[in-house]
Amino acid sequence: MFDHRGAFARVSCVVAICLACLTSSVASVRDAGAPGGVVFTLAVAFAFSIESSRLARLLPPTPTLTTQMCAGVLLRNIPGVRTAVGAIDGDAATTVRALALGLILSRAGLASDADAWRRRARATTVMALAPATCETLVVSGMGALLFSLNASTAFALGFLMSAISLAVVVPPALELKREGLGEDAGVADLILGASILDGIYCIVGFGICAEIAGSGGSGGTTAWKAPTQIVVGALGGAATAELALRSGTLSAPGRPPSAGAMDASIILSLVMVILFAAKELDANGGGALMCVTFCVRVASAWRRLGLDDALANACAFMNTLWNDFTAPLLFVVIGCSLDLWAMTADVAGKALAIIFVGGTARALGAFFASSASEGAGLRERAFMALAWMPKATIQAALASVVYDDAVREHGVNSPQALDGEKVLQTALLCVLITAPLGAWCIAYYAPKMLTKKTPTDDGSV
Repeated sequence: MFDHRGAFARVSCVVAICLACLTSSVASVRDAGAPGGVVFTLAVAFAFSIESSRLARLLPPTPTLTTQMCAGVLLRNIPGVRTAVGAIDGDAATTVRALALGLILSRAGLASDADAWRRRARATTVMALAPATCETLVVSGMGALLFSLNASTAFALGFLMSAISLAVVVPPALELKREGLGEDAGVADLILGASILDGIYCIVGFGICAEIAGSGGSGGTTAWKAPTQIVVGALGGAATAELALRSGTLSAPGRPPSAGAMDASIILSLVMVILFAAKELDANGGGALMCVTFCVRVASAWRRLGLDDALANACAFMNTLWNDFTAPLLFVVIGCSLDLWAMTADVAGKALAIIFVGGTARALGAFFASSASEGAGLRERAFMALAWMPKATIQAALASVVYDDAVREHGVNSPQALDGEKVLQTALLCVLITAPLGAWCIAYYAPKMLTKKTPTDDGSV
């Protein structure tokens, strides 16, 4: 049944935001709130995303991100609607994706158990690196064969396509952890740890290959970046956590606990500072590692000091922020980035072949790599192969990098720009196909293929 009051409230919020901008004394703010302005477009897109989520609830277990992305695709590709609503510019979309990535990394880090990661270090590392490497090699080879890409651009495409979507896999992994599904085999902990490491690995690899492609093939100045990002990210995250805890900025023993919103806001603020600083330094992978290390250390310290309430309150606030605001805005923005009119039949056909063959290689790699996890049977390993399918956030955030660099260095109609456009279209088409399909597979097969934690002798779980 249609919720008239909820719809009226959302429309009222959109109108209020736009009117607030239109009545501003600053011209740029007034332009942003006018029809076609960035605030107007984001507000309308967010309202459409929220309303589209209702359709997913009518078709369980369809994830809400499916309809949210479809809403964005329609807003971008229906000519009349696109003209009336306006297009989300690149800066606004980049900011939304950065905010979402910060929240995803914070939630994953706070929910992670450092002891469990140490116990499963080998399994986590194998699960993160083996499937991504398999897909990177396959996609790179096919990119060179089908699109005639040079080696650096082909490997940039490979690393880009191999990055798993944290926005798609982390939230259901947290839900699996809460429900105890697959806990005996450590499925949720393995997904959380391996997906984050997978993302960092692919971001660093893509950054190095994209920089080599942009510099014309000279990689001597970039070889040092990968180990530097790893070391600085790990040590910097630990140091930031110690500073935040010892300075009394976050909840600590011996003083009244902060509200969950306060702790969560401080953590998110620090995470966003790290991510934006890393972006300016072209060290996205190191920034992501630093954020995760920071949040994991904070969570471990809170558990050790008996501040489980502070941890639970901060996580609850972040979950609410994700479900009610960030996720609807992120996925509709990702949908709006998919310009179907720009895709040619030739490029789309070859891109589909790359997506299918690369995804198959990744699934096989994930199935065999998950054998390194103790307690994982065939059902759990098959589920991990399905869970390793979706791509979204990293592809949407980085897909245009090779193209933009090529246009800036060589011009719009240069061969390098045409190659960058093929990378862009392939990555965005991958998002359109794998994100909804992967999310649906996780939601549908999790209760069928995973079992709840086995009760102990005292009846606890």
